Amino acid sequence: MSFDKTKAMRNAEKHVAQGKIRLAINEYQAVVAHDPRDITTMNMLGDLHAKTSDRRQAVECYMKVAEHYATQGFAQKAIAIYNKVARLQPDSIEVSNKLAELYKLKGSLSEARSHYETLARHYEATGKRIEALAMWKQIALLDPNNTEVCLSLAESYLKEGESEDAAEAFAEAGGRFDRHGDHEEAVKAFQRSLEIQPDALRTLDGLIRSYSALGKVSKAVEYLEGILQKEPYNRDILYLLIDCHIDSGNTDGAERAVLQLVEIEPANYPKLLDLIGLYLKADDLDSAARILSMSSEYLLAGGQAEDCSRWISEILERDPSHVPALRLLVRYCSWIKDEEAFRIALERLAVSARAKNEADDERFALSQLVIVRPFETQFSERLAELKELHGFAEDDLDVELFRAGFDQPEVQPVVAVVEQEGSPVVVQAETEEIPAPIPVEPEPVPVQTLSEKAAAGDADEVKFAKDLESISFYIDNEYHELAAKAIDEIEAEFGRRPEIDGVKKKVAALRNKAASNHSLTVEDMRSEFGLTDELPSDEDYDTKYHTAIAYQEMGLTEDAIRIFQEAISLVSPLDGTRRFFHCANLLGHCFMATGHASMAVTWFARALETPNLDDSERHGLWYELATAYDAAGNPVDAHRFYEQVYTENVDFRDVASRVRSEMAVH
Repeated sequence: MSFDKTKAMRNAEKHVAQGKIRLAINEYQAVVAHDPRDITTMNMLGDLHAKTSDRRQAVECYMKVAEHYATQGFAQKAIAIYNKVARLQPDSIEVSNKLAELYKLKGSLSEARSHYETLARHYEATGKRIEALAMWKQIALLDPNNTEVCLSLAESYLKEGESEDAAEAFAEAGGRFDRHGDHEEAVKAFQRSLEIQPDALRTLDGLIRSYSALGKVSKAVEYLEGILQKEPYNRDILYLLIDCHIDSGNTDGAERAVLQLVEIEPANYPKLLDLIGLYLKADDLDSAARILSMSSEYLLAGGQAEDCSRWISEILERDPSHVPALRLLVRYCSWIKDEEAFRIALERLAVSARAKNEADDERFALSQLVIVRPFETQFSERLAELKELHGFAEDDLDVELFRAGFDQPEVQPVVAVVEQEGSPVVVQAETEEIPAPIPVEPEPVPVQTLSEKAAAGDADEVKFAKDLESISFYIDNEYHELAAKAIDEIEAEFGRRPEIDGVKKKVAALRNKAASNHSLTVEDMRSEFGLTDELPSDEDYDTKYHTAIAYQEMGLTEDAIRIFQEAISLVSPLDGTRRFFHCANLLGHCFMATGHASMAVTWFARALETPNLDDSERHGLWYELATAYDAAGNPVDAHRFYEQVYTENVDFRDVASRVRSEMAVH
């Protein structure tokens, strides 16, 4: 015979109205026995047990109800039920612990502190010192303005032999002193922490910050250099040391530290850009150009040509005739293949180098200009004069190789004129009137042939010429490996051609020459660093990930976000691990904590990119996405994700009640 829940509920209500509490209890017990998820009835059953002074049964019912509400995220309802239990069992440690956590979650800090103090006193009375200290730690975290409690907590941890917790408490005290402007006390607290944990990066950072605020940067530098003597390859310490030197305007010290860092890990080359800014601030243009020269290859190869141009322009704005900066400008114009800018830069370099008696730079500029402007005899005459004055050898200039970098853009206008005018004679007249920057030597291509090819629309030949041009560019800039790879690709696409064979022989000869002459030195590394980045290790990721978690637990959410972002840049959703998933998920929670719901949406969505997520992980991310969309003011997408969770798991958290409430609204 099936159970009639409606009838049982009516009978129970009737018994209650008649004062027959025991009979009502029996009916309600039957209801919850058949439907354990009926939390409302379970709560009423607890109330009836309490009315009959059956405390044990009442507490049992209330605990089930409270745990359900807490699990589903209804903190206020759970608190109300736990308070019922507290009235029946005032000395219950379990209930005090639950209430402390729930009040903390709800943001009711004074109530949370009261329950944590009750727990701390209980543990102290029963001789459980470590547990008591854990409660005092929670109290300290609840009151960010109370510094004394952190110091007291640290001393207590020391007495109990808990050195790591003591160091953390001293560091927290130092941070609070620093935020309140009491930097002297902050230094003392940080030093106490470092005596226990000398390699704690967060504490070191706080100590350096406090020293800087007191105007004692030299003390900070001395401290960091002492660590580097023992650990010369510690990148984190080098970062702190560089920042100290930059903040204090110590260019020499900053350069030494930056170069040491870059030699250890070339990917840190952006620190060189900070150094350029420091030299410009000190109006030391020569040093700024020298450092820019060291980092220019990486900037150009790394797709940051605009940054390189900006730094060059900044130097030349202060001194338009600065020879090292003009040398870099020539290099930049060659890289971006802007022929007109390249010519102007060469002319500027030649004029400035002559004015400053820089014969080598003037000779370099002139040797390029005689190719770019072969009909302007003043360049060749001055070059011959220089050779005679200084005994320079004759240059073995490869005109064809030089021409490859700029020749392609000039072809299209010529073809366009042929098509419009229909006469190769017209094109030849234009050529005589405005000479091409780089003349075609021994075997010029007939103009009529170009016209015919353009008319025929031979896209393959245009692509072949373009690809061949890119190889010439690689050769010109000594990227022999890239050139060899590009040759193989072109040969696979277009087959064997005489042009390809010629370039292939040239690359092979250049590679052999480079291999026989190559001898790597520290200076080579400084000038050519970063062309082979080191792959991040698991240890790098783990260090950043756990540091970010520590920041998050200490309430330093902005710092946690920064470190989580550094950690996630080292991994991929397709690397076969759950590292990307965990990091993206925590980033989402951090952004929710800071009130940036739209940014949280981005990271929860990125976490879904991880393959092979199980149901619980997927449902959890959908739920978090819905919550984030809701907070971001996007109820449509929020409802969509809540429904996705509801469709697959109706019991997941409070999704059922959320979907019902939204349906009621609509």
